Amino acid sequence: MMFRSSLLALAIAGLASGASAQGVADFYRGKNVTILVGSGVGGGYDTYSRTLARYWGKFIPGNPNIIVQNMPGANGITMFNYLVTAAPKDGTVIGSPFAANVTEHVIDQGKVTKYDPREVKWIGNVAPQYNACFVRKDSPVKTLEDAMKNEVLISATGANSNATVMANVYNTLVGTKFKTIMGYSSAEQILAIERKEVDGTCVSYDSLLASQPRLIERDEITWLILLNSEPVPELPGTPPATKFAKSEEDRQMLELLIARNLLGRPYVLTKEVPNDRVEALRSSFMAMMRDPDFLAETKKLRMAVNPSDHVAMEKMVAGVYRIPQAVVRKTMELTKEN
Repeated sequence: MMFRSSLLALAIAGLASGASAQGVADFYRGKNVTILVGSGVGGGYDTYSRTLARYWGKFIPGNPNIIVQNMPGANGITMFNYLVTAAPKDGTVIGSPFAANVTEHVIDQGKVTKYDPREVKWIGNVAPQYNACFVRKDSPVKTLEDAMKNEVLISATGANSNATVMANVYNTLVGTKFKTIMGYSSAEQILAIERKEVDGTCVSYDSLLASQPRLIERDEITWLILLNSEPVPELPGTPPATKFAKSEEDRQMLELLIARNLLGRPYVLTKEVPNDRVEALRSSFMAMMRDPDFLAETKKLRMAVNPSDHVAMEKMVAGVYRIPQAVVRKTMELTKEN
């Protein structure tokens, strides 16, 4: 009798699952699904989303058409605020926020950010971003220890650029002697290194791979430090920043900045989207990450693909909120525009 009851329960569960899948397919069939990108056309987030849009639909039940809409403003906050306050909440609108949007809410506690990263439905993350500093191969600086003893000239675009911010972070928390030379365009930053006007710069690894792959492929640079808590295969032998933290507070500050990188290319839904559609979008996202055609195109475009699912993302977000508020404020003071 118990055996029959178990079989009946399994059969009912199977029918319910099948009905749910069919319901999701019926909902999405013939519809447009919009990916809202928090930046302008042509940037990294836009490029990733437009590439995903060409493949994602074939893995979603009902095979909807995927379109991309750019909504730049306030470093991604404009888009994220719109997503949670005004966009349809039926699973037809997906957000592509900046990774830093998570830490921004921790700081302002809802004054500008109208979303809570702990309450939205994360779909997945295409790849982390690894911020690191490098110097040209013939620079007299060969190691991070050298950069702690000698001044290292770093090219940067401006006071609030990634290179300037990271140089300031490492100088304060690690003890390096980076000196930023500002006023270059993004392209000129690399030319300045090649002309030996400066020793190197700080940059996102995936951005450098996409824009200047020859520097990596020809082994023309030496990586000095990685904004991470452990080594990564992409940058073998490059020491992680937390290894050099001088106190527990310094380590926590670095961990907060690291979280912004690990949530590199995230996708998100509002909490109101029905669970069956959320699960369909999550499973279809991870299926796309394994698709040979998608991977072939991303390789051609030199786009990094090292996905994490929603569980890993939720764990990272929770970790950010465990960092004491005093440490959060101190970190953001360190990274704000000078």
